[in-house]
Amino acid sequence: MKNLIVAKRYAKALFNLALEDGKLTEYGQELQGLVQLLDQQPALMDALANPLYPEDVKKSVFLTLAEKAEMSPVMRSFGTLLVEKGRIRHLPAISQYFQRLTDEHHNVARAKLSAAVKLDEAAIGKIAETLGRLTGKKIVIEFQQDPTLIGGAVARIGDLVIDGSVRTQLQAIKESLKRGELG
Repeated sequence: MKNLIVAKRYAKALFNLALEDGKLTEYGQELQGLVQLLDQQPALMDALANPLYPEDVKKSVFLTLAEKAEMSPVMRSFGTLLVEKGRIRHLPAISQYFQRLTDEHHNVARAKLSAAVKLDEAAIGKIAETLGRLTGKKIVIEFQQDPTLIGGAVARIGDLVIDGSVRTQLQAIKESLKRGELG
């Protein structure tokens, strides 16, 4: 719980700064890039977060990393602050919450779409359009193929689940037969 509170506080601060600077997209991309880099290099994250290393060494390591990654001055300062305050481990959660704030700002909703077969971009686009009309938001879809669905598709947007899978329809028929509703 405390981790979430910390992540929200830092994400909101960076978000507000990004709005003021007019660099919402840029800061978001830099933040995601830093998360990916530290995820790919766990030893680097450990070095930056380890309380056994002196703060000046950790800051020096981060600033070297920031220079090689050509980070903006604001993102360098933000990362340095996280290192100084011992909050660098919260970076993935900060990035996720920053993305959520950015999505809300741009009226975007992220949907997870599963289907039994691989869908082409046109089909995914039509589904996104339909979901957009349903929610009143621009929909960004993350697609995943799931052969266990047999056929059809399942879309999840936050708490909203739209299940048009054959598996669910077959289960509904099975339950109706058990209750003696069909026949």
